[in-house]
Amino acid sequence: MSYPKCFTLLAALTFAASVACAADIANPKRAITAEDLWAVKRPASLKLSPDGKRLVFTVKEYNLAKNDSVTHLWLLDTASNAVRELTTAQATDGDPAWSPDGNTVAFVSKRGTDEVASLYTISADGGEAQKVLELPLAISSPIWLPDGHRIIFATSVLPKLAGDIEATKAELKRQKENKVTAKVTEDEFYRYFDTWLTDERANRLMAVDLATKKTVDLTPHWDRAFLFNMEVQYDVSPDGKWIALSAGTTPPPFHGRENADVYLISVDQPDSQWKNLTADNPGEDGNPRFTADGTGVLFGRHTTEDEGENTKLMRVDLATGQVNALFPGADLSMRGWRPSPDGSALYFTAEDHGRTKVFKSPAMGGTYSSVVSDGTCSSIAPGAQSLFFLKQSFTRPDEVYSLDPATGVASARTHLNDTLFAELKLGKVEEHTFTGAGGDPIMLWMIYPPDFDPSKKYPLLQLMHGGPATMVGDFWQPRWNAQVLVTPGYVATWINRHGSTGFGEKFAESIAGAWGEKPFEDIMKGTDYVLASFPFLDADRTAALGASYGGYMACWVCGHTDRFKAIVCHAGALDFNTQYASDVANYWQDLPMGGSPWHRTPEYDRENAINYASHFKTPTLVIHGGMDYRVPVDQGFEFYAALQAQNVPSRLVYFPDENHWVLHPQNSVFWYGQVSDWLARWLK
Repeated sequence: MSYPKCFTLLAALTFAASVACAADIANPKRAITAEDLWAVKRPASLKLSPDGKRLVFTVKEYNLAKNDSVTHLWLLDTASNAVRELTTAQATDGDPAWSPDGNTVAFVSKRGTDEVASLYTISADGGEAQKVLELPLAISSPIWLPDGHRIIFATSVLPKLAGDIEATKAELKRQKENKVTAKVTEDEFYRYFDTWLTDERANRLMAVDLATKKTVDLTPHWDRAFLFNMEVQYDVSPDGKWIALSAGTTPPPFHGRENADVYLISVDQPDSQWKNLTADNPGEDGNPRFTADGTGVLFGRHTTEDEGENTKLMRVDLATGQVNALFPGADLSMRGWRPSPDGSALYFTAEDHGRTKVFKSPAMGGTYSSVVSDGTCSSIAPGAQSLFFLKQSFTRPDEVYSLDPATGVASARTHLNDTLFAELKLGKVEEHTFTGAGGDPIMLWMIYPPDFDPSKKYPLLQLMHGGPATMVGDFWQPRWNAQVLVTPGYVATWINRHGSTGFGEKFAESIAGAWGEKPFEDIMKGTDYVLASFPFLDADRTAALGASYGGYMACWVCGHTDRFKAIVCHAGALDFNTQYASDVANYWQDLPMGGSPWHRTPEYDRENAINYASHFKTPTLVIHGGMDYRVPVDQGFEFYAALQAQNVPSRLVYFPDENHWVLHPQNSVFWYGQVSDWLARWLK
């Protein structure tokens, strides 16, 4: 029997739809949970082999039940797209670096009987990792020298015992077993983020000979951390003769802001005097990277103390010492710069209107163009045939991508989280613009719940991002994940208010001395805009949530309006006076309000949220970590006390072992539960 073609096609389509429907019923998708955030595999640290045939990177995987994680090295075959684990030990492996011949990967790991992170190598073809070196204090940041026989790395020493490993071990053991727990200092800068810096340790760069295991100290006279933030920022010249290192010139007791400069250091003559390549600038110069031909060094520069200042990409010519800005007219803050292997091009990333894009330019700068314009990109690794990078968005965490420079087409090269996300229902995300403070256009993100129904009414969550000089971009955020927050049936907005980066330097610096006014006006006008524009939003059920500077805004909102039914404040800076206990007290001294407790200015008093405590009325959840030195925990206690003293419904959630962020998996899940419970209680 014959049938018309249209009937046959209709039958085929009907059958296909039935199969798809049956598959959906058999494998129904579900809403994302806080627990799912800890099932996400997290890639990082992309490094391309010298021949471009293999890409090594790290992948961190968490175990929620054990409340810990492991990090392994993975390999991507760039031709076949095959991906495999290179290391499998129950350890944290990191900082991969290729040997010059592309056959071996160096990395750091703490495994087996290791007391601290040690230096290892492993064949790129697989097999057992070989331990190269363990020192009394952790090793990090390895880079091979071109001869393939030596590796440069970073470590720390006790300066008075440097070079004597056994004496150093004995002293560290004595310190560990000492029953006296006092911290003693006479420095202005004495702790950073969650770590005390009173142990008199110094950063060093060293080289190890792989055959003899003999080490040479390449910075033998340095007696402190290279940088206040304890980062080690250095690169090795293509010929292996020189190191470019960013190090702070501000000596103890570290009064004022740090002045980091880029130094040129001889590998073969480590006792010779360092050459300061950036002595012309009293601001910060950092993240040095040699050009492909070794004739220059690229680095980032700040010339002022303004938090919103763009990072300018500079180049110093090693023959003449001439320093030039590569993009003098660019209104972008550049990061992650990498030259192409042949030295003809330069790649970098920069925030731009809610995205972190990849840009390409000629090697000497001048012009530039965006080559990847969506999502949030990082960890770029240029090759001769492809550019590799990480990319994430509101709806997907990082995966490894590559860009074909010839066609401009980018494609995912890993699918680490496909299985998990095939199970999940996520809400759609939209971008909107409204008129904010001063008549300026303000961009916001709107995040919908899964199974959104426009005929229903939804509570509104007004999310307020931190910084203040940061941007809320199209990113996957495990700590404040908008998809998880809206899953109970909320719509969220996230506003890039005045003071945000990615919208020009003038916009980022527009709240200097005025932290409260413009951002608050933006938040209020943004709330008015979405409530007027989207009838599915319920004006009687709104909440404001923020952390860090966003927590400051939560305090400010609490003292300036009662329009919200609930507030969530995480690590909020309530009181400028007690904020002087912060790790960055030297930033707070006369910055950003031009005043201090002993030098009061109208701006200092006007912008201090505690001065509006008598207006606190909104039910508020206050969350803080005991190891938070950026916004010390007394800020949270003070906010909670002010609320309780005035009989404002409030709850305090205190994490003794967390810093400015909640990083332990089970604590994170608990955090989301507390936030969800508070919102459900007040947004019924």
